[in-house]
Amino acid sequence: MPKKSELEMYLDEPKIDRKIELDILHFWKANQYRFPEVSAMARDVLCIPISTVASESAFSNSGRILDQYRSALKHDIVEALVCAKDWLYGDKGEVFLNFYL
Repeated sequence: MPKKSELEMYLDEPKIDRKIELDILHFWKANQYRFPEVSAMARDVLCIPISTVASESAFSNSGRILDQYRSALKHDIVEALVCAKDWLYGDKGEVFLNFYL
């Protein structure tokens, strides 16, 4: 029988009762050594800031993402480029990928 992946081991964990108050950041801090890869993914997702910017402002840079030269890019490449720009330059605004696809 093949060894279970870290993700499979995490998914096999007993479910936590939703009525219990859970501090998700504390949970991942406490379990970072049991599930290092899943914990890293959770940190990436949980660190996404909430935006209070109006939608018009959030979409204002769409023309700079896709122009006549880049319009042939596949959606996964556009998504990777937008994420890379945000990670490299620390853009504080919220990015709506579906708008650019």
